Amino acid sequence: MPPESTWSDCAPDARRPSKECLAELDAGTDASETSSDASDDAADGETQAATCPGRCVPEPSSESAGDWPRTPMLLWYGPRELAPANCDEARKLGGYGEDVEFFEKYRRFAFLDAPPAACECTCPDSEGTCTGLPETIEVRAGTCAENGAPALPFGGPVGWDGSCTSTNALPAGADCGGEPCAQSVFTSPLPGPTSEACPTITKPAALTKSTDWLWMGLACEAKEREGRCETATRRCMYDLPYPFLQCVALRGIHATCPGNYDRYDPIYLYGEVPNDTRGCAACECGGNPVGSACAAKMRLYSDGACALEADKNGLSSLVDQCINVAPPGQALGSKAITDLAYVPGLCLATGGEPTGAASEDPADAVTFCCLSPLEFAE
Repeated sequence: MPPESTWSDCAPDARRPSKECLAELDAGTDASETSSDASDDAADGETQAATCPGRCVPEPSSESAGDWPRTPMLLWYGPRELAPANCDEARKLGGYGEDVEFFEKYRRFAFLDAPPAACECTCPDSEGTCTGLPETIEVRAGTCAENGAPALPFGGPVGWDGSCTSTNALPAGADCGGEPCAQSVFTSPLPGPTSEACPTITKPAALTKSTDWLWMGLACEAKEREGRCETATRRCMYDLPYPFLQCVALRGIHATCPGNYDRYDPIYLYGEVPNDTRGCAACECGGNPVGSACAAKMRLYSDGACALEADKNGLSSLVDQCINVAPPGQALGSKAITDLAYVPGLCLATGGEPTGAASEDPADAVTFCCLSPLEFAE
């Protein structure tokens, strides 16, 4: 995780002290830096009069300098949403004209945010067959809301397949104890599926993954400025305002900075594309479905040949059904059960667990070693 701050504590060892701190600390560090610079100059070799209009920045020195480049560059390093868009924006921040060109050397990233993949398994619908009809169909001399109303059988003939039938028909005005017989029609649930199963298959999971970098580093280079520094081991470079850092950079992961660039720990920045092995285990489908059913329609007709439809109602294997006859006492001359169909259930999947992980790619890493901004206080 990134640090809670950008090293802006008001302390001499802060990597990025605030401008106010720079002003406060500058007075206290001038004397010590002057003494330090004098000893550094003696070690660097011949001293000469400085004519550099920018900053005299030291080359990497000491035995640990190794293959580090001799010329420092400017680095912006911090939360990605605050980063400059490009090095030309950095040039403008420095107040330089268009005749000065800053080249983008590196655009790298830190603090990878790549959670495990989100995996989703879905299976095909179940397959099944429905063939049965309701066990009980009754005409009741009472509405659906009344309990215990007198009832008359209204089912079909033996072996009925649901096609149009006038069996148990009632004429208009049929009387049951002083009130119309045909006030409602009750139907018991349909029988459940006669056969069903979930397809047994293995299939890939639907995969979603996100990748983000919380911090970014933008490293800019410019040609050296015309002018001399006080020693031959210092370079006359362009100056840029806080919070840019003067750094040397080397591809790869390097634990040791050059001796005069080792005040802070190295900064490791990585290419935008991480090593990513995130994925999902396969989904396994099979077993018994959940929530399947049979469904059909009960159709009532006032004539005996299923020509004049009086009403209809949906049937299912899950619950019984009742439909009020309107107006009460009308003729129920025939009936039919149509559209008998299987309603697929949910086939549950196993598997689909997230696999792998994403990590920074060390092959595309760059190590930055930076000077303190107090060496170049505003």
